[in-house]
Amino acid sequence: MSPRPAIFFTVIFFILTPFYFLVDRPVPMQNDLQEKQESLLKLSAIDAITVTRGAETIHYQKTPDGKLFQLTTPANAFIPQDLMQATAQLLMGAKSVEVVAENSNDAKQFGLDQPTAVMLVQAPGQQKPIKITFGNENPTKTAIYAQIEGVPKIFLLGRSLEYYQDLMFQWVEGKQGKNA
Repeated sequence: MSPRPAIFFTVIFFILTPFYFLVDRPVPMQNDLQEKQESLLKLSAIDAITVTRGAETIHYQKTPDGKLFQLTTPANAFIPQDLMQATAQLLMGAKSVEVVAENSNDAKQFGLDQPTAVMLVQAPGQQKPIKITFGNENPTKTAIYAQIEGVPKIFLLGRSLEYYQDLMFQWVEGKQGKNA
């Protein structure tokens, strides 16, 4: 028996293997990757935000010219413009970190039955505000559990949004800025 066929198939194997791995390899889970990169709230603009934490409420909305935000509640309080804009930008760019439960039956387990804060986001083209409920921290303290009203999933959001809420309440209470 001749060694020619074995040599021929070995050469073909070594030629086609790099082609498969470098050129013709299928991209696994391409749809899943795109879904993770999708915006969580799918908003391009925000008109107003209301944050309620316990008995305290902060509400700010766009000025009539639509360029800046104006704090309306509580009256005679102050929050820096960049903090209000950063919160709105964070909401518009928020990505879903991880879905931790597929249905809201597990809300108590994540602290969503007694939320730490509730945020209402009013956006152009939305008939009613988007309600986001915030629960407990995850065990590693890197994210907080959250749920959007009307969406059965419970997911994790980065701590930045909670941090911005804390800063806003500190400004309203006079614990930031000149009054500190």
